[in-house]
Amino acid sequence: MKRILIASLSVILSIAPVFSQEDNDNGMNQIIVPTQIITSSADGDTVGVMVNAEGQEANVAYNNGVALYGEGSYNEAIAEFSRSLQIDPEMTQAYYGRGTCYMQQEKYNQAIADLQEFVKRKTDDNATYLIGYCYFLSQNMEKATEYFQNAIEQGCNNANLFYYMGVINFNKGQYDEAEKYYTRAIEIDDTHSFSYNDRGSTYRMQGKMDKAIADYTKATELNSKMDIFKANLGSAYRLNKEYDKALAIYDEVIKAKTDNYMTLNNKGITLYEMKEYDRAIDALNECLKQNKDYAFAYNNLGLCYYRKEDYKLAIEAFTKAIALKSDYAEAYVHRGAAKEMSRDMEGACADWHTAKSMGANNLGDFESTCEELK
Repeated sequence: MKRILIASLSVILSIAPVFSQEDNDNGMNQIIVPTQIITSSADGDTVGVMVNAEGQEANVAYNNGVALYGEGSYNEAIAEFSRSLQIDPEMTQAYYGRGTCYMQQEKYNQAIADLQEFVKRKTDDNATYLIGYCYFLSQNMEKATEYFQNAIEQGCNNANLFYYMGVINFNKGQYDEAEKYYTRAIEIDDTHSFSYNDRGSTYRMQGKMDKAIADYTKATELNSKMDIFKANLGSAYRLNKEYDKALAIYDEVIKAKTDNYMTLNNKGITLYEMKEYDRAIDALNECLKQNKDYAFAYNNLGLCYYRKEDYKLAIEAFTKAIALKSDYAEAYVHRGAAKEMSRDMEGACADWHTAKSMGANNLGDFESTCEELK
């Protein structure tokens, strides 16, 4: 009888803590890229500086707004900036100040409106960048790109601007462009740990593992508190088949952080690739203790049981993965393979047909085999 080989396990499953991509169901590995963790908008000039009041009430209100912004009293600052504009509609910098207050409150539409009003009156590369930043946070990448590019043309030299352009291009799969932007951010600020981490992810996607490892290492040196950087370094070592180094780093992350199901999943994958299936099962079960709804870990657990030829437990694990993620094509492929080995060809063919309808492309010529059985 024709056999269907269980799917390849080398496909990368990409995941971001704030902007997550864990719905990519083409494989078992979990690599955390890009981080896309937003650094403070205050890294550039935001609210502005005091003006000479000289007894002018509009200037006094503006200065009050600046002081209140510095104290984190954003509602009060907004009230003062608004009062300044009521007194003097030409108090241009008050639009800037009020807009950055709205940014701090995550009221991005209002922030954009005020900042756009400001740049109508005064060309300012940082304000243009901040408009793009608001669009970025609002997930409007087309408008974010437009304003970021305008800011670059105006001479903006903010490392974060180039970092976010790198993120946008990375998410489009334009890795050469992403690499250029991350590199420019690093040239501006050679301590920009996020750019090193995400450029490392870009190198990883291009198969340049030595460069990826170097950048992830630099990112962890610059920002040792970011466990995600260290976890990515471990995954780069795993992909480079330096399994002992990968495991050592994963264990460091697991020891330092209580919520680490992602790293436990990756540790399980590493042990799987080392053919240490029992240890892999232990790591994956620990992962599932922390997140019992993590479909990918159930799929990976099923693969371990499959390799141990415990097809009953493999089927149970794949079934749990499917129950949690009904469109998980790979889990259907794998469960079909386990059913085949259990001599349940009717069930196997049903799973493979379902997987094909979901777009799975690693099924081989299963249809002729299933047709013969009919």
